Amino acid sequence: MEFAATDVKKLREETGATFADCKNALAEAKSWGDAVKYLEARRDKKAEKMVTAGRETKEGGVFSYVHHNNRVGVLIELNCSTDFVARSESFRNLANDLALQIVGVAPQYVNYEDVPAEVIEAARQKFAEDPSMARVPEARREEVLNGKLKKEFGTQVLMMQPWVKDESVTVGDLVRKVIAETGENIIVRRFSRFALGE
Repeated sequence: MEFAATDVKKLREETGATFADCKNALAEAKSWGDAVKYLEARRDKKAEKMVTAGRETKEGGVFSYVHHNNRVGVLIELNCSTDFVARSESFRNLANDLALQIVGVAPQYVNYEDVPAEVIEAARQKFAEDPSMARVPEARREEVLNGKLKKEFGTQVLMMQPWVKDESVTVGDLVRKVIAETGENIIVRRFSRFALGE
């Protein structure tokens, strides 16, 4: 694809990728959309590498947000590997975005793995007893049940929720983007949401 320096700049602003990565993406891609997809795939691969690297995440901070009407607030512990990243603007912006998400959507769990087994089993039984499941072929039944469970808990699990500022992105995608930006694993350790009278 033919491109100019202004295209590289525009792609950097849109994706947050490095100059070299944007230049390579534009050189290899057939269209603008392909270049963006290339960079997103590269970012996800980099984030996955950071998550699986196994480095300890003992730095970070505890962040708070209280809504302007003082009726709801959040405390959130966000961890990373170094205090350098913990002091970075992108890390602090992520903490703020996560706090706003928790205030607005009120998730109950951080990850799907945090949902208690008995809660998942009760939901599984409910879906299995649904008459519509009888029409699903036996070979696909487990896959359909797992899909229904993910959808059911998708609203209750922070990392699975659509991000309030851009519903085409999940909160997990948002965290992975910052992981790729900073080059360190970032973990939402825990949060508490406080609402007046609850």
